[in-house]
Amino acid sequence: MTCNRIIVLAAGRATRMRTSAASAEQTRFAQDALERPKPMIRVGPNGEPMLELILEQALRAGFTEATVVIAPNDTITPAFLQEWEGRGLGMRVQTAVQPEPKGTGHAVQCALESDPVPSGAMWVLANGDNLPTRSALSRLRTEGAGPAVLAYDRDALGLDPAKTMAFAVLEGDGTTVHRITEKPDASVVERLAASGSVRVSMNYFRLDGERLQAHLAALAPHPERGELELPTALQAMMDAGTGLTQINAAEEVLDLTRIQDVAGVQAGMHLLEPFQLEVCASSPYDVRTAAATGAQRVELCAHWECGGLTPTEADIRLARVHGLPVHALIRCRAGHFVYSEEEKALMTAQIEGSLAAGATRVVVGALQADGTWDAPLLERWVGDFGAHRIVIHRAFDACTDWESAAAALEALGVRRLLTSGGELRAWDGRDRIRQLVDGGFDVTVGSGVVPEQREDWMALGVTQFHASCREVDEHPTALFDGKSSKVSAAAVRHWFNP
Repeated sequence: MTCNRIIVLAAGRATRMRTSAASAEQTRFAQDALERPKPMIRVGPNGEPMLELILEQALRAGFTEATVVIAPNDTITPAFLQEWEGRGLGMRVQTAVQPEPKGTGHAVQCALESDPVPSGAMWVLANGDNLPTRSALSRLRTEGAGPAVLAYDRDALGLDPAKTMAFAVLEGDGTTVHRITEKPDASVVERLAASGSVRVSMNYFRLDGERLQAHLAALAPHPERGELELPTALQAMMDAGTGLTQINAAEEVLDLTRIQDVAGVQAGMHLLEPFQLEVCASSPYDVRTAAATGAQRVELCAHWECGGLTPTEADIRLARVHGLPVHALIRCRAGHFVYSEEEKALMTAQIEGSLAAGATRVVVGALQADGTWDAPLLERWVGDFGAHRIVIHRAFDACTDWESAAAALEALGVRRLLTSGGELRAWDGRDRIRQLVDGGFDVTVGSGVVPEQREDWMALGVTQFHASCREVDEHPTALFDGKSSKVSAAAVRHWFNP
């Protein structure tokens, strides 16, 4: 199962926000509600709209594609998305117009018709007015197989209890949802509370169009609201025998329904982690350790001791279940980065296999015989797999003309770099790294980077760090070395408590 797409429902207007009373401090947001779609209300610490926070969280959770459903007269959201995507953050973004406000089921139909999801692939549905944690989104993207829903413990959401009483409740056996009850009456909630925690839906679902499409097509307008409602299609899907896995979460969600919610959203900005740690893993067990101790993603390779080679597809499949985005290193052999045509063909096949096995992105690089960047090969890979699925590794640091290499990558739309700034230790290459950051590259620093440098790097605009976090594992073995290395839980934790 692959799940790379998030569909964000962002066509709603801020009707309830316009009619709710606003204090003096809320006046600016009330004005936004009059002039902008609700997901475009600027609630972030630096004036970011809610939609930007959602997309940033999805990006960190490993999504590489987004379809944003908008209203037909909306010019604000497309302009923002064009600017956001232009920053080179590594996500392919498309819009889908919902011509009339005919409900969430209709909005999903518009998204799937305008921007089809490949057959066999899953996608995640999100509302444009609430924000989950990165880890919850990651779990929904990767945990289990088939349709699923984030089942939130109502008491852990961090929201006004009076508001949560109106949320849809999920009923099932604890692992599979059997019924979604919208606007439940008090007796339903009391019955669920008596048997344990009340699990509610914040409309975060993992779905596939092939199983859902027939039920969407069969939707009839709601007798009172006249809308084609997604929960009705989901209930029909479950009644027809397709299970909806319950992924339990006891976490905060930021919700923007009324003007009064702005303060809660702004107080919850800790959900957006200030930095991202990428751990270099060489086995699914390393990935498990990294995930359990706080890392936000992994670069997965084989044979770490020689600088890393392409991991097996089996390792990728086993690694991705731990909920972290997996960046698969593509390097067909040890040694230099000048590849023969046969090696290039092999690595192309390795990219295809790695992405099909569930890697979020691939980490690649190659040089010409004279030490300059192999732009033709990268152009071929961008054409085959998309710039948003590609990260450049430290072959970039070995390039004899890094400025020309950077220009070639920029022209191809490839902006994600793992680099040491051309030096053995990244801190010694910080001037070049700062130039790359200022030039719009999405830089992850690696090589000799330690937790004690974290704040200094962040002052330079770097918020993504690559670290091996290794410890030696010795097993004396007759005739063989017996030494291996594995990711150290203590070393990963040290990044969060240096």
